[in-house]
Amino acid sequence: MKTQTIIKTEIQGIEAKFLISLFENVNNRLNELQKVVIPQPDTALLTRKEVAKMLDISLPTLHNWVKNGTIQAYRIGNKVRFKKCEVLQALQSINPTPAK
Repeated sequence: MKTQTIIKTEIQGIEAKFLISLFENVNNRLNELQKVVIPQPDTALLTRKEVAKMLDISLPTLHNWVKNGTIQAYRIGNKVRFKKCEVLQALQSINPTPAK
C-alpha cells in the first residue's frame, strides 16, 4: 500500500485572497503570452516545398502560380514563404466546390 506525503507550506503576513489574486494574475498573463507566442495555424508560414507537397504540385508549377497571381508569395531575405490561410483560399479558388 502506497503512502501519500502531503507537503504544507505556510506564508505568514499574506492574506489568502491576495495570494490567490496573484496566482490568477500570473495565470491570466501566461494565457495571454501563449496566444502571442504560439502562431495560429492559419497564420503559419510555409516553405515552397511544403506548399508544393500540400497542393500535390511541382515546384515549377508553384512558381508559375506565383507569377500569374494565383498564390501570393512573400520574400523574407532570400527565402520565399507562403501564408497557410492564403494557400488554402487559393486552393478553393482553383478547385471551387460544386454548387448543389
